[in-house]
Amino acid sequence: MRPWRRLELEWKVLLLASVIFAAFAWPVQRLYIARLTTALQQSIDPRLEPILRSQLKTASAADSAAIVGSIERNRQWRALIPMIVAEQQQSIFVFSFVLSAVLFLFALWTLKRLTRPLKNLAVAVEAIGRGKRAQIQAASGGALGTLEQAVIEMQDELDVLRERARVQGMETAWQEIARVMAHEIKNPLTPIRLSLDAMEEKIATGGGLSSEVMKRHLGRINAQTDNLERLVNQFRSFSREPELRLRALSIREPIEVVAHDMASRVVTTVDGNAVVMADLYLLNQLLLNVWKNALEAGADTIAVTIRPGAAEGHTATPVRIVIADNGPGISKNDLERVWLPYVTLKKGGTGLGLPVVRKLVETMNGSVYLESAPGRGLTVIITLPPATGGD
Repeated sequence: MRPWRRLELEWKVLLLASVIFAAFAWPVQRLYIARLTTALQQSIDPRLEPILRSQLKTASAADSAAIVGSIERNRQWRALIPMIVAEQQQSIFVFSFVLSAVLFLFALWTLKRLTRPLKNLAVAVEAIGRGKRAQIQAASGGALGTLEQAVIEMQDELDVLRERARVQGMETAWQEIARVMAHEIKNPLTPIRLSLDAMEEKIATGGGLSSEVMKRHLGRINAQTDNLERLVNQFRSFSREPELRLRALSIREPIEVVAHDMASRVVTTVDGNAVVMADLYLLNQLLLNVWKNALEAGADTIAVTIRPGAAEGHTATPVRIVIADNGPGISKNDLERVWLPYVTLKKGGTGLGLPVVRKLVETMNGSVYLESAPGRGLTVIITLPPATGGD
């Protein structure tokens, strides 16, 4: 039953029609052959030959020759009857086969024309379900035309609803971003305000400020100002469309530069090399974000593995950069959440590091995904297009 259910409508109709035609044609053929055989058998009189033979004794020579000829023709006709029946049977079979083939092809052509609007409508509905705009022509009549018009109206309504949901979703997202930004900005402003109030109070009371106290307060203000600057820079990197200047470059060199700059805080090992098509500035930005993310998670070692793309015909597979740290890792449920802006699992994190990484990688026609488990560190896997003819 399962193969039957998978058949398209026109093939089901054709198969059923073929079975009905065969069931009807076979008995009709048998009946026709039986009637023909009976009719031919009845054309022979079994008493004719004995009567003719009895006349031979008294007949003249001329009459005897005519009687013998009649007897021979009667025997020949009797011998031809099975051959005539077999020939007719074969002719009926050939005619039935040709007729059924012609009818089958005509029915197939007719059914395909009849079911084509339904197929087009099914394809259109599937496209609408995937969020695409489908071209539907309400050219049919009757119930099918009504159905086509209903699908067109449904698509228009869905477009309105999707646009409304998109606008509402954007408004909700930006409201959430504004709320989190206000909260993140308020966090460093509070210690800055407290430090300034303390300094103002000391000056107002005439107590004066020692160099040590002044240094402590200014250090706190500078640290919080740096936090504000970092927050604003990350938000700017996330919200604006970066300018792209692609060129062929060795992926190992910018990785080693970042590793050298971070050498006092994290030990990095690099294995392999490849030439990629990338923007050096954007590449430096995303690598710096990956290293900072690992440091903020508490990692002290990072292992980088670079695997060049392999040629496959006229195309080449992307270069694969695997960056694994020894931090605490992330649970499976949180792996997708960390790509959302301002979603952070680290104390003091802004939640923009990994979203910025994804945006920069996708801007350079690459992809990025994560592998991790609690206690097993985080692995960032980046793929970038290889430079033409280069490694």
